[in-house]
Amino acid sequence: MDSRGAAAAVNKLKRRTAGFTLVEVLVTAVIVSISVVGVLGAISSLTRAQANAQDAVLLQRLANEKLNDIRLLQDPSSTAATGDFSDRAYPDITWTADVESTSTTNLDQVTVTATRDKSSQSITTLMYVIPAVGATAATGNPATSQTVTQ
Repeated sequence: MDSRGAAAAVNKLKRRTAGFTLVEVLVTAVIVSISVVGVLGAISSLTRAQANAQDAVLLQRLANEKLNDIRLLQDPSSTAATGDFSDRAYPDITWTADVESTSTTNLDQVTVTATRDKSSQSITTLMYVIPAVGATAATGNPATSQTVTQ
């Protein structure tokens, strides 16, 4: 073999190893597409989680507002048991109020739950119930009423 033939063989060998084969390009394309699908799935999950968190914050805020409305009443058991938030532009969100007496006189446990579709948020608190004048307490004694004479 002369020097030209050897140089041509070396150049031919260099050309073959200089590029990628079709199989290498296809494998790379598959790996890249799997990565892109994974990243898009993660972005979708994050978007869904953010929407759920915003919904939970809204439900918690509305339940707190309803609880504040109930606090304005002299007797929390006089409130309606259910309703919706149409007055606050959320007709698709409903609320329920559960008022339970506690073992302590004039103290009720109030739970307000705001619900939209399958998600809900609840707030529970204790509320002092102002006794009515002349009412009888659990002990059988008249409620606090004193007469001052001079």
